[in-house]
Amino acid sequence: MIIKDVSAAELEVMTMIWNADKPITIKDIWQAIGENKWTYQTVQTFVNRLYMKGFIEMVGKRVRSFEYVPCVTRAEYLALTKGQLFTGEPGASVADLLKAFYANGNVSKKDIEEIAEWVEKVK
Repeated sequence: MIIKDVSAAELEVMTMIWNADKPITIKDIWQAIGENKWTYQTVQTFVNRLYMKGFIEMVGKRVRSFEYVPCVTRAEYLALTKGQLFTGEPGASVADLLKAFYANGNVSKKDIEEIAEWVEKVK
């Protein structure tokens, strides 16, 4: 289980990895974020930190570059870290948070019924 949170810069890199929907290299991330924002070495440092914290894993190698994939989904990250859902992290939603809680077995049948009743009231 992940217990360490990530910095804002690491989260930006993690978002690129989540959005890739396939294995991605450091060079891919660097180019997608914008080569003028950070140096290649800076992106490499962020990727290494994410790897050491257990957020990503190496799955292969493409022409002298390792490929990375996430170990957790965005929704799992939000649920495990209490995410930055309530501090305005882009792309985070209450639905993602609830789905992650459900997937992790943290939502009972009674919880689901209460949520459904509440949703019907506010529709």
